[in-house]
Parts: sequence; structure tokens; C-alpha cells
Amino acid sequence: MKFNKVIFPLLAVATPLTTNAMTAFDTRSVGMGGTGVASANYLTSSFHNPALSAAYSERDSFGMILPMVGARVHDGNNTIDKLDDFQDLDGNLGSNPSEEELEQWRNALRDLDNGTVNAEANLGMVFAIPNRYLSTNFFVKSQASVIAAFDIDENDLTLDDPANSELNSRGQAIGGATVDVGFTFGKEFELNDKPLYLGISPKYQRIFAINYIEAVDDFDDEDFDWADEYVEKSAFNIDIGAAYKLNDKTMVGLTGRNLFRQTLKANPQHGMDATYIVNPEYVLGVAHNRGWVNLAADVDLNAKKYFKEYGYKTQYARLGVEFDAWGWSQLRMGYMHSMTDYADDLATLGLGFRPFGLLGIDLGAQVGKDDNYGVSAQMTLTF
Repeated sequence: MKFNKVIFPLLAVATPLTTNAMTAFDTRSVGMGGTGVASANYLTSSFHNPALSAAYSERDSFGMILPMVGARVHDGNNTIDKLDDFQDLDGNLGSNPSEEELEQWRNALRDLDNGTVNAEANLGMVFAIPNRYLSTNFFVKSQASVIAAFDIDENDLTLDDPANSELNSRGQAIGGATVDVGFTFGKEFELNDKPLYLGISPKYQRIFAINYIEAVDDFDDEDFDWADEYVEKSAFNIDIGAAYKLNDKTMVGLTGRNLFRQTLKANPQHGMDATYIVNPEYVLGVAHNRGWVNLAADVDLNAKKYFKEYGYKTQYARLGVEFDAWGWSQLRMGYMHSMTDYADDLATLGLGFRPFGLLGIDLGAQVGKDDNYGVSAQMTLTF
């Protein structure tokens, strides 16, 4: 599939730590609809809310996630198949095509107009040492996003000899990524005789961006040097968070991620720019834990935009539930409601296996309409 020659090299360049990885959520969260601001544990706090690094039980002394990987692709218009079909027809088109061949070629080209594909990828790891003095996590989190879109020039649809003509119809793939390396620090305080948790995650951030534009008949990576074309920069950023335990079973949380806005202009292509954006994100959450069942809800307080030149942005309201069988196995379900027109709702499902409460394996999946799929997996160790 020629289109995959573009998408996957973009992810590989943008995220040096992995070739295919998912969004900024751990696998447990993926299964629970992306929740975590109030429902994450001390081990996954670095991905959701730094304050929860201080919310641990007395039996916890060390934990790690190594690794967490995942990926999601949304091809709502079957754009990948349409591009392959068009390029097959275009490659077989002779110098003197029949009217029937021309009509098939034109219809295939029309089908590509305004077609889009977006993909996300993620890799993470955490080493955590919870304690009553200052709970500390070391974490690495790598996240990549790619958007590909196609614009068809009407003049191309009037060509009588496409095989010997240069097409003006273009495809553009833009990719951006962040690699965060940092520490999470959390501390428990007391407010109105209830636990108040505060946390911060200072982090070194590497940002990557790449821009690829080509005529639709040549839209692949054979003539593009990915390693030479992507741009990068280093930055410093901070996540902060707070969580308050209303009672023995209910927690509320608020977090702000990437408080320092960052931008990176990708390599220019054919006079068209692409600028990757790392914007602050604010999320509010609540969780109710009754031991055998954990309920959670999160809402994004602002939309997340990925590229300055594209309107594409995401914002979700999330619901999740986890059923726990004596700490040995977990069943998770959730739902993500999109609050923008650029993304669809997602249903989620997850499984956890933690024999003896030590070594754990988590699996998670997302599914939405129109070829919108995501998967995630992680391994944990706690004692």
C-alpha cells in the first residue's frame, strides 16, 4: 500500500524512540475512555495528573511501566484505498487512453478530493518511587500526530492525455511529535481534614515537525529524504496538577499540561507551510472508587489543535468504568464523546491481568465509525 510508505515513515521520523506508537494516555486509561485526571494511580500520574503521584497505598514502594505502546488511525473516507486505486489506474494508463479508461481515471481522481487520514502514535515508560516525603516518578513520553489531506485541481479532470501531463492535484502529509523526558513530584497536604494532593512535572521536551507535498500520482516516499527534511528543536515545559479527596471513595482532579506554548515550523514544500503546535491543555476529572468498581469522568476544558494551518482539533468528554476482581484481573469500558466536528465518538474496551498484584499486562482498544481504530498495550511491575 503506497500510502503507508508516507504515514509510517512520518511516524518513525517524528518519534525516534519507536516506529509505531499512541496518544498521551496509558493503556488502562485507553480502556476506560481516556479518563485519568482523578482516576489514575501513582504509576500513571505522569501521563494524566502529577498530583496523583502522591496518592498511593501503604503497600506501594516502587513501580514501573516498561513499555507502554499504542497507535490509532482514522481513515473516514477510505482515502488509503482510494489513493491506491487511483495510482493503479494512473500507472496502467497509456498514451492514448480510451474514453472509458479516462472516465475511470477521472472518477478515481474525484474520489480523492478532500480526503483525509489522521494517525496518532505513542510510547511511554515510567519508574516511580512513592513516599511520604516527596513522591517521585521518572518518565519518558513520546507522542506523534500525522494528518494527510488531498486537494484535486479541476483542470486535471479535463486532461485528455494524463500520462504525458503534469498533475496539479496534490497530497500533503504533515507530522509533528513531542518527546518528553522529565520527573514528576507529588506531595500530600491536608485541607478541611481531607487529603489534598499537589504535583508538578518539569520536563525536557524535543519537538519534531515534517511537511511532505507531492502530486497525487507520485505521492509516496521514494523521492523524499525523511531524515534530512524533518526539523526539530528543544524546549522546557511543565505539567501541573491538583487532586482533592472529597471522601473515602470520591476524588476530583484538575491538571494543566504543557503550560508553555511551543511552535515549530516544518520544512517548506512548494511554497506551503506547516507549523506544529504544542498548546496548553486543561482537563477536569472526577472518580468514584468502591473497590470492585471504579467510575471516572474527564472533560477537556479547551480544544487541542495540532497544526496552525489546519483547522483540525480535538476536545473530548470522557466516561470510564473498571471492574476489579480481587486485584488479579480487570475489565474496563468507556466512551469518548467528541466536542468538535473534526473527530468522532469512540467506544473503548480494556483488560488487565495482574496475578499476585505484581507483574501486570494491560490491553486496550478504541473503535469508532468510519475506520477509526486504536490499540494499546503496556507491562507494569509494582511492589
